[in-house]
This record gives sequence, C-alpha cells and structure tokens, in this order.
Amino acid sequence: MEVRKLDWDSAFFGLRIGRADVHTAADAAELALRHNEWQEQFDLLYVFGRESVRFAASGAELVDEKVVYSKRCEPKECYSDVTTYEASMPNEALYRLALVSGEYSRFRLDKHFPAESYERMYRKWIENACPQPGSNKQIYVSIVDGKMQGMITVDYSGEQAKIGLVAVDPTCQHLGVGSKIMSTLEGMLYHKGVRAIEVATQRSNTEARRWYEKNGYAVASITPIYHWWL
Repeated sequence: MEVRKLDWDSAFFGLRIGRADVHTAADAAELALRHNEWQEQFDLLYVFGRESVRFAASGAELVDEKVVYSKRCEPKECYSDVTTYEASMPNEALYRLALVSGEYSRFRLDKHFPAESYERMYRKWIENACPQPGSNKQIYVSIVDGKMQGMITVDYSGEQAKIGLVAVDPTCQHLGVGSKIMSTLEGMLYHKGVRAIEVATQRSNTEARRWYEKNGYAVASITPIYHWWL
C-alpha cells in the first residue's frame, strides 16, 4: 500500500495532502491503524478504494464515487453552431460554465474546504483546458446569437481521448445543446484518428449519467473516494 504526497494539491490548497489507494480490506485496515503516522505527515488523505472495499476511520467521509464511462468513437454529425475555442485563456462565459460543471464536485461538497476553493480549482481547470502550442487540448463550444450555451473540454493522444469538463448554461439545459456539442466533438475527433473516448462523472449525478448512457457511453469503472481529515 502506497501513500504519496500530492505536491500540486498541497500547494493549491495550502494543506499537506496525500493519496492512498486501498485495493483490499487488509489495505483499508492497515491504513486506518496507522492514523498517528499519517497525522504527522498529512492534513488530508484522498483514499481511493474499490466497490468491494470500504474504508472506515474517524474523520473519513465518502465524498465521491467516481464513475468512468467509455465508448468507441464513431463518425457523427457536426453542427454549424458548435466550434472550437481558440484563445489561450478563458473568457467570462467559459469561467461561468466551468463552475456549472463542478456542481457535484467533491471539492464543492466537502465543507472542510473554504468556499472559494472549489471556484479557484475550476477556474484553474478551465484555464489549463485552453488550447496551447504543442498540445491536443480543445474546448468545443456552442454559440448561438452571441451567447455561449455550453462547452466540453477534451484532450487526446493517438487513438485515445479524455473528456474533462462538461457544462450547459442553466438557461439552455434540456434543449439538446450538450448532445450537439458531443456529436460534433466525436465527429471531429474521429477524423483526427481518435477511436476511444472516456469521461468521468459522479455516481450521485444521475442526470449526467443518464445523458452519457443516452449518448452511447458504458460504465468502465466505479471508484469510491474518501476524504480523510487527520
């Protein structure tokens, strides 16, 4: 069982943060028993488990069940009102959509974090998702009458693509905006040679899960995630 420090998270949140992966019940029990050892090194541990392995310790809370969906990329219709965002920094509409995408984020739901932490994280996330020279990062956006209705961020390499943030403006939801962006994204990626796509969401986000399944995605894995405050 490995416990490692997460330098980026530690610097971003101003806390000593680490990650532990527990694969068996024995791993989970050993991790909990070494509480005093971890307390000397960390303020918070992210504990990644398995569906069949539960983690229990004082100060630990199940904050997310990460569901990874995957599908085979196929030729799809590309819509004229969906395009790629070309600037190297987000505009205000993208920042707003990034916050919408994080509604079920464990960093928003875990009230141990200061309220602004989730907002800072998702602003940083959308900044990192913007296209940069030498990268395959793209943001597909739907713009109608000058209004950005929704967006999906993606990064790809070879035949594999990974979707990051997905959001539709609250005033434009349930109008097919997200499906048009997804169709265009898949159609464009297919022509770039991508053949497999994956995306992660939260098990509690039932609306998103239904939408992914409607768009042909199937569950590839489910990972319970705990925040253990020490």
